Amino acid sequence: MKKVGAATARVAADDPWAAFRVQALTSVFTGRELADFAGVSPSQPSRWASGHERPGPSAAAALIDLEHIVARTRLIWGPDAARVWVTSPNVYLGGALPIDVLRMDGPSRVLEALDGEMWGGAA
Repeated sequence: MKKVGAATARVAADDPWAAFRVQALTSVFTGRELADFAGVSPSQPSRWASGHERPGPSAAAALIDLEHIVARTRLIWGPDAARVWVTSPNVYLGGALPIDVLRMDGPSRVLEALDGEMWGGAA
C-alpha cells in the first residue's frame, strides 16, 4: 500500500513476467487476437512484448489466465494443438469456444473442460 496524505491508496499489482508472457502468447495468437481478447488497442501487445509498457490490471489478469490455459493445453496435446483447442467448439462447454468462455467467465469451466478431455470423462 502506498501512503497518500492521511489515506492509503492501493497500488496496482505488477506482472514482472508480462513481456515474456505476451511473447509466449504471440507464438500462438496474433497481436490483434491478444488485443481483442484483452479488450485493448491493437498496438498494445507489441508494446507489452517489447517491455516498454505493461498490461493494466484487467488485461494482465486476462493474459495470465489465457497463458495458463495455453500452457495446460500444450502439456496435454503438444504445442501445435493449443490454438486449435482454444479456438474450436468444445463439447464440454456446450459447443462454445474455450477462448470465449475464458473471456466471459474466467478459467474455471475451461480448466474443467481440459481435465474432462484429458481424463476422457465428464468434467
